[in-house]
Formats: sequence, structure tokens, C-alpha cells
Amino acid sequence: MKVESLVMSRLFSIVPGVPLLLALGGCSVLPTLGKKGKEIDVQSVRDIAPGGWSVAGSPKEGAATGWLSEFGSPALSRLVDQAISGNRDLRVAAARVEEARAQVRVAGAAMLPQVGGDFSASRNQRASGQRFVGLGTRDNRFLLTADIAWEMDFWGRLRDEKGAVVATAQAREAELHAARLSLAANTVKAAVTLAEAESQIGIANENVRRRTLHLGVLEKQLDRGLDADRSALDVSLSRADLARAESTLAARRREADAGRRSLETLLGSYPAGKESGLGELPTARRRVPAGLPSEMLLRRPDLIAAERRLESALKDTSAARKAFLPSFRITGNTGYSTQELAQLLTPESVVWAVAGAVAQNIFQGGRILGTAEAARARYGQALEQYAADALVAFREVETALAAETFLSEQESALVRAAAEAETAVKLALGQYERGLSDVLTLLDAQQRVFDSNNSLIQVRAQRLRNRADLHLALGGDF
Repeated sequence: MKVESLVMSRLFSIVPGVPLLLALGGCSVLPTLGKKGKEIDVQSVRDIAPGGWSVAGSPKEGAATGWLSEFGSPALSRLVDQAISGNRDLRVAAARVEEARAQVRVAGAAMLPQVGGDFSASRNQRASGQRFVGLGTRDNRFLLTADIAWEMDFWGRLRDEKGAVVATAQAREAELHAARLSLAANTVKAAVTLAEAESQIGIANENVRRRTLHLGVLEKQLDRGLDADRSALDVSLSRADLARAESTLAARRREADAGRRSLETLLGSYPAGKESGLGELPTARRRVPAGLPSEMLLRRPDLIAAERRLESALKDTSAARKAFLPSFRITGNTGYSTQELAQLLTPESVVWAVAGAVAQNIFQGGRILGTAEAARARYGQALEQYAADALVAFREVETALAAETFLSEQESALVRAAAEAETAVKLALGQYERGLSDVLTLLDAQQRVFDSNNSLIQVRAQRLRNRADLHLALGGDF
């Protein structure tokens, strides 16, 4: 940078008109083409939302994990923090952001003068002719120059090209925020699924214990020879139900092991199946407020990324259309030229040259027109993708909100069902002991207790997963 500054100051001092040309070249006379049209297109997408949808926002720091306090689980926060710091896919997304930022610097370089330096030394001898053989002359030439080339961004084409890259980089940053939020939500759901499986193991163990105790009672009756045929049938039925309960217990253990390994993979750890998880299901401390505004969707980083990709496509389209216009280019060089190396840096050895050129494409076989049409088509693709992403966002929010109500009603019904099933088991056991009912009634009552408790655990876990989905759909906390 110091060398470039010295060269530019030398050129400015020698050629007074260069600063003026640079100042003029930095002022473009055309704005981004199609900007008004893009505003209309975006508004047509925003009008889909009930109540309107205002200007796109930007992802907030901490939005990916700020909602975790709702569950009041330090273990859950620990798991999410570990996932964000160790997940490999998230590191890939972060590397893409760094790549995009570097591309912005590359694109910005085209708007600045390009400066290069050169040093050369030569020695040559000229023939003396036939009359003075052996008296030829020898010349030395030492040349130190700096070459400058700059395309004046008169129409704003280079500015649009850089703007497209900047918008792409902003989209990558929003995608990184989306990846963090998605990872946090998926980690919560994986941890909840593991806790659900462990809770179901407890229920399955209790089911096995109850059926084992009941089988022992039936086997004693069979040993005493009381109503041997009936007792043998009851024992056989009870043994079958016990075997089924043991099979269910093994299945729950398998599910817990798979959930544990899935969670470890999200954390960026080796899936050794040793993660302790949460131990038990957490509880959501807050109710979902009624009437969430549609503006909350503005925080969704995936929608922000889609809008930025649309902006990038607009800038590309504008730059492609401006390629039909003539380009203005300034070239120059300054330096020292001398026959004696010792005199290379003296004022007498200074040389310089400045030139300007205007170029206009006349015929390129349709390349420029094809490039413009392709850019316009990419803009259309980006617009339709933006609209599609917006519809998906609305669907996810509406689905999660509706599910919150349905799951709450389902949980209340299952709480009542589990309580009634426990009462039915006690009644069935008493009637069976007095000979007023058969063993099938008792076994069916016991199965209802297991099914009700198991379903209750599933619904509670599903409510927690749905709450994580709601925060994901809203782009953070509500």
C-alpha cells in the first residue's frame, strides 16, 4: 500500500489532470437498473402475509439461543452451546462466509486503479560499419517504472457487480445465522427425544415389574391346584403379556441408544452412545402469546438470505444491461529511465505517459445480449424462490401455532385417560381376586395404563419439539 501511494502521488504531481479524472470516474451517472421493479416484486410477496409485511430486517446476535431460557434447563443450554462450538456443518457454513467476504474484496478491487511496477536492465552494441571495424558503440539502459490502469465506473457497472457480491456475502451471513438457529432447534429436539426415550424406558420397566408380580400370583394359584384349567390359561396369557412388555422395553432401550448417538453427532462428538442428555423432560415455562405479528418473520435468517440473493440477482442484471454502454479507461506510467545506474533516481531521468480510451462493443455474436437475458432469468428464479420461502415460513409458523393448541388439548385428555386407567387396574384386580372378572379384563386394564402413560410422555415431548419448531419458524424468541 505504501508503494502504491508513492506511485500515485508521483503521478498526480507530474500530471495535474489525473486527480480530476479519478474524481470524475468515481461518480457514476446511472443508478442500479430495475431497482423500482424489484421493490414492486418484493412487495407483492410481502402482501401474502395477513396484516402486511414491512421491510426486511437483519438477524440479531443471540437470536439462535436466546429462547432456550424458556425451558429452564442448564443441561439443555450446555448441549446447545456444545453443538454450536463443535458441529462440523456449522463450521462449513462459517467458512463459506469467510469465502464470501474475501470475494467482496476481490470485486472491490476492480473499482480501484491497478498499479504494477517493473524494473529492467539491458545492454546492447551497435555495429560500427566497415570503415571503423571494432569501434562499435555500446549502450546501457536501466528502466524503473510504475504502470497504472483504471476503468472509470462512469455508468456504475462495476459498482453493481460489487453490489451483487456484497449481497451474496450478506446472504451467506444470514445463512450462517439460519444454520445456528436450526442447529440449536435440532439439538433441543434431539435432547428431548432422548429424554422421551429414557422416560419411556422407565414406564416400560414399571410395566415389566407389574406384570412379573401379577404372573407370580397366578403361578402360585396354579401350584395350589385351584381351578387348574382356568389358572393355566391365566398364567399362559400373563406370560405372553410379560414377554411383550420385555420386548417393548428392549425396543425403548434401542431407541434411546440411537437418540443418544444422534445427539452426539450434532454435538460434533464421536457417537459413542455415552451422552447423558437431560435425564428428564424439561418444561416450557411460558405460554405462546396470542396474536403474534407477521413482522416477527422479518427476523427469519433464511428469508433475509432469500431477499439478499434477490438483490444480488438484481445487481447482476443491472451490470449485464450496462455492458451495452461504452467503457472509459485511463492508463499511465511513470518512472525513471537512464543509461547510468547511478543516475536512475535523479529528476533528470523521470519519464511519464498518460492515455485515455473509450471502447464500445459493436458485435460479439450475441454474447452480451445472452448474458443480460441469463441474468434476468436468474432474477426471476430468485424472486420465485423468495416467494416460495415466504410461503414455507408462513406455513411453518401457522402449523406450529395450531399444533400448540392441539397438543395442549391432547395432553389434557391423556392425563385424564392415565388417571382413569390406574383406577380401572385397581378395580379389575379387586374383581379378579374375588372371582368376579377374568384375567383378560385385568390384563387389558394394565395395558391401558401402560399405553396411556406412554402416550402422555410422547405428547409432552412432542409439545417441546413443537415449541422448538415455533422458535425456529419465528427466527428466535417471541
